[in-house]
Amino acid sequence: MSQRELKVAIVGGGMFFDEIIGQTFRDFMRGGLAGALNGIGMSHLAAEVADVRVRVCCVGTRNESRGTAGRIAAWFAEEFPDEPVAACYGENVWGQMLAEHTPDVMFVATPDHLHTAPILDSLSAGVDVITEKPLCLKTSEVDEILAAAAAGERIVAVDLHKRYDPFVRDMMSQAVEKYGPLNRVRAVLEEPLEVSTEVFAWAQHSNPFAYVGCHWLDVVHHYLGVRPVSVFATGQKNLLLHWDRHQQEVARRRAVPQSFSRAEPINTWDSLDVAVTYANGMRGDYNNNWINPEEFEGAVNQEIELYGIYGRGIVDQQDRGYREAVIGDGSRTRNPAFGGRMRQAAGATELFGYGKASIVAGLLAIMRRRLLGVSIESLEDTYPSAASQRSVVQVIEAATAVAERNYEHWQRGGGTPVTARITDSGFELVDPTAG
Repeated sequence: MSQRELKVAIVGGGMFFDEIIGQTFRDFMRGGLAGALNGIGMSHLAAEVADVRVRVCCVGTRNESRGTAGRIAAWFAEEFPDEPVAACYGENVWGQMLAEHTPDVMFVATPDHLHTAPILDSLSAGVDVITEKPLCLKTSEVDEILAAAAAGERIVAVDLHKRYDPFVRDMMSQAVEKYGPLNRVRAVLEEPLEVSTEVFAWAQHSNPFAYVGCHWLDVVHHYLGVRPVSVFATGQKNLLLHWDRHQQEVARRRAVPQSFSRAEPINTWDSLDVAVTYANGMRGDYNNNWINPEEFEGAVNQEIELYGIYGRGIVDQQDRGYREAVIGDGSRTRNPAFGGRMRQAAGATELFGYGKASIVAGLLAIMRRRLLGVSIESLEDTYPSAASQRSVVQVIEAATAVAERNYEHWQRGGGTPVTARITDSGFELVDPTAG
């Protein structure tokens, strides 16, 4: 590595690769990181990293027959023909990427349940990591990652962009001052049906709470500094588990009937409802699904509401004021603050918005550690770190286990009596019917 260059490898195509991840790294290759620091409130560091060159050296995906890595490499070549990006394939493709291309940074955009192996192998090779959310799905895996990162003095950052949503950030950073002690947080994030039925072949290995609930958990834990102590969860398995029976009816109900490529049952939750009690007595209610109708007015449905003893606040994406009605597309709300695009005079497109902000924060932390010698400890609060995600993963893992046990009880007519106690090592199920 030259003194002022970072080589980045990207493993996985990711749902938002074309929209956010790929465009973010094209921006970095074109103009570096300094120009993006204002979006995370770190522009005072621009001069220190202005000359650092960011270069994507390789992209890897598992299935060569799909050609995803090759398509991405060709897409980079359109703008950077003299800086070839290698396309790699294989079951453990990141191993090849680490050995043959010696990156400084591994960006992990694999499915939720497949983050841990490439993270650990990258850390073992002395490579810093930025990973898509959630960090992982088990507390034991978080602890492995934290131990490996500490042993190698490496950064592990997580792409959690909701932390940088300017509406959310403004409300959350002033919440206690304005609203007083908080009694309750209510957070909703719902993904469209196509995510679980068409986009993700791996939906059965995760659930909507793990996939997007982690965003609101991160926001609440980060800005409010709260510690979870217990979890209650229930969920529904009415549509996806019986997708072989319901898909034709879903298609029939649409004005323009649609056939679905996936016909088999999908053994995962339609939705999960999770209640978390925190050490200060506050309750957090998190509601997530990935069966929201395609016809819904926005790309997603998301809102967060705080209830304090002196006031309350709410951020609702659909209330931000940008609406369109277009023939063939219906009435839609837009959110360019997430991933807006600006066309430059030279013809290149540049991304703006909070969709790239957590990637910026993670890469800045890596630059400051690798190139400027700043201590990992002093960087901890400047980006969504792996350490900050331990309590998030504890809640995700506990909620999944509680919901499954309660679903079993419910099927037998026994109600939903199970909760979980958050412990130092993870969680303990509390089932009053056991034994």
